[in-house]
Amino acid sequence: MNDIRCPLNRTAEKFSDWPALINSQKSITYSALDKLVHLAAVSLTKKGVHRGTKIAVLGMNTIEYCVLILAVLRIGAIICPINHRLPQKAVQTQLKNLNCKLLVLINYSKSVFTVPGVRLFLIDELVSDLTGQKTFGSEPVVSFQNPAAVVFTSGTSNIPKAALLSYGNFYFNALGANERISFDENHRWLLTLPLYHVGGLGILFRAIIAGGGVVVPEKDESVFEAIKKFEITHLSLVPTQLYRLFNGPIPKFSKTAPIVLTGGGPISKKLLQMCRKAKLNLYRTYGLTEMTSQVTTGKCGKGADSGSLLKYRELEISPEGEILVKGKTLFQGYLKNDSIELPLDSSGWFHTGDMGELNQKGLLTVWGRKDHMFVSGGENIHPEEIESHLMKIDGVEQALVVGMSDEEFGARPGAFIKYSNSEALSQKEITALLEKELPRYKIPKRIFDWPGNLDDGALKLSRTEFLKLAETLLPKRRKQIQEVSS
Repeated sequence: MNDIRCPLNRTAEKFSDWPALINSQKSITYSALDKLVHLAAVSLTKKGVHRGTKIAVLGMNTIEYCVLILAVLRIGAIICPINHRLPQKAVQTQLKNLNCKLLVLINYSKSVFTVPGVRLFLIDELVSDLTGQKTFGSEPVVSFQNPAAVVFTSGTSNIPKAALLSYGNFYFNALGANERISFDENHRWLLTLPLYHVGGLGILFRAIIAGGGVVVPEKDESVFEAIKKFEITHLSLVPTQLYRLFNGPIPKFSKTAPIVLTGGGPISKKLLQMCRKAKLNLYRTYGLTEMTSQVTTGKCGKGADSGSLLKYRELEISPEGEILVKGKTLFQGYLKNDSIELPLDSSGWFHTGDMGELNQKGLLTVWGRKDHMFVSGGENIHPEEIESHLMKIDGVEQALVVGMSDEEFGARPGAFIKYSNSEALSQKEITALLEKELPRYKIPKRIFDWPGNLDDGALKLSRTEFLKLAETLLPKRRKQIQEVSS
């Protein structure tokens, strides 16, 4: 079965008066949302958008953004969310690479933002008020095989790839995710991830399939205040966002603490303690854009695992230790110049570039990126493994390890460390703590102060920029580096 009734249309019939999209100004029910999506789809069609048309969107999360995404998918067009943090030149490059001729602006002016050869629309021109409008027509149908979205990967090589995802990819991702963490009409998920992120789009799909509500916070609205105000039951936070939740006193929840789904990096010992004290229901997950986000998910325990495999996915570990995946959530390929490349091996596995292992219980532990690995004196080193041990040290809030060039060993580990309102530890103190967990060749030989200029609030830090900084600091050892003899 490739064609199904539009999940939103079906859910609107079942939960017509239940809230679907919510913010500080309004709450839109499922029946109203279905109607609004229909009208936006009609408006798009009149402006020349049809099945297969690529339409880019630039702006921060809003209710109207959510409506536009659902309308584009309903008519079989392809939504291409663009990172609003990018400079205009980078946006132009991505549009060119996608061969995308339509761009919708959210909170931008056409006169300020211009792209040669691209038609510009303001979101208000496409998503209209419901007053006096009527809808008509048969039940909308969507196809699993239809290309639905182009999402740019985070780009470990600083060159993001355009991943083409089908409607079926999102649909089966949501089914498997909702089976592991229950999400239904009685729940509300806070949209803390940007909609240009595959995790943000995934939240929208989980809601329209199950009937849950999605709360779209305002730009400067704190996560904790939004949790209290909207009685949030679920939210997704990368570790950086989780830190920000605990910037002040440990939150106290009047009702049951929400479920928090986190992934994308290690969690410090102090942060885990705070989460437990706040009685957060913390789940870890491992995922990637090419698998439409989540692959494994599990309740956060004492181990460093990312849970077990979700339904509709397959996973195995190669003899070299690389994580291989496939299944109904596997993307259609990388899009470049209107051609699609799907790099699979002869058995249909996608090689993630992540290294990890499965234990006897089927729990996945991710060691780090294959392309982040460096060789030191003949030994393979994954910086993420060292970072996870550094994060266990009391007072360490963030840690990032790079492989610095070394004439004798080829490369040696160096670490940038950020402390949370506590005194910095000496090189000897850090070495003594790590020697209990790691072999000596994995212990950082240089400790750098955390650079505020490279921490701009992005969800993921640029390892490349940290490495460049480390290399520039190496000649200034006496003043800026604490060094230990080996």
